[in-house]
Amino acid sequence: MLGIKYQDPFSSEHVGYWGPVTATIDWCEENYVVSRYFAEFVNSTTNLSFFILSLFHLYSAIKNRHGTLYILVSIGMGTVGLGSWLFHMTLRYEFQLMDELPMIYVTAIPFGYIYSWQKSPFLKNFIRYGTAFFTVTLTLVYIFVYKNPILHQISYATLNFLIIYKTLKTINERVTDPEVRYLEYKILALSFSLFGFGFFVWNLDNIFCDTLSDVRRNYLGLPFGFIIEGHGWWHIFTSLGIYYFILYNEIMGTWMNEKPEDYKLVWRLGFLGEVVLTDEAKERYQKLDEKKKK
Repeated sequence: MLGIKYQDPFSSEHVGYWGPVTATIDWCEENYVVSRYFAEFVNSTTNLSFFILSLFHLYSAIKNRHGTLYILVSIGMGTVGLGSWLFHMTLRYEFQLMDELPMIYVTAIPFGYIYSWQKSPFLKNFIRYGTAFFTVTLTLVYIFVYKNPILHQISYATLNFLIIYKTLKTINERVTDPEVRYLEYKILALSFSLFGFGFFVWNLDNIFCDTLSDVRRNYLGLPFGFIIEGHGWWHIFTSLGIYYFILYNEIMGTWMNEKPEDYKLVWRLGFLGEVVLTDEAKERYQKLDEKKKK
């Protein structure tokens, strides 16, 4: 064995700190084999990627004046990571809902925004209140009527595909620069690829769970066994996919607001894109702020 021997998983008579599992889903990672305080240690801690990337987006959204929409979306992304951390740490049903439902809420915000954009006041309110009504109804049905996770998964996927359809349509109509349009397609493809690869690795975890668990426990040990925890990799690749999807929408947003000349795309650490104000735009906005204070 390469690393430290895994401890035996807690039996039903000897449960971890958070008590018996009440969630409707229990993933491949063995429960409470690293710490009595973490039902699934890797599946919990890999949500750090959500926290780090969402904080970066939040800071950028405020600094570069991307507006309330992207502030809320960034906070929502961090909330998804928090809910997922608590769910995998405890495997309690109440935290499972904290993992799943914020994914719907944070997706419903841009859905309501982009579908109500440039609509009449009546239609704008109808779409936004209709979206809110949908999320409330889905929440109540999922909690009290039909608890099968497939309902959550189908709803989440549908919202995302509808957003992608609308954003592609908006890009083709609004983005007149062919280079920017091509860049948007590439960022969207990157986002999809990260989601897809993460989903592929996660499903390997589901399909070959017994084999992977045996390899982790009897050949790799700790911490090397962490490397083949597929659901943990799903968290990392998904957080990156969401990061690039927000970036894709921010670039589109500069064209929707007819201010593409005020912004430029820069890359931090070689892979984290950020839509930042140009020096000229920053100076202009600072002068406007100073005038408002007088």
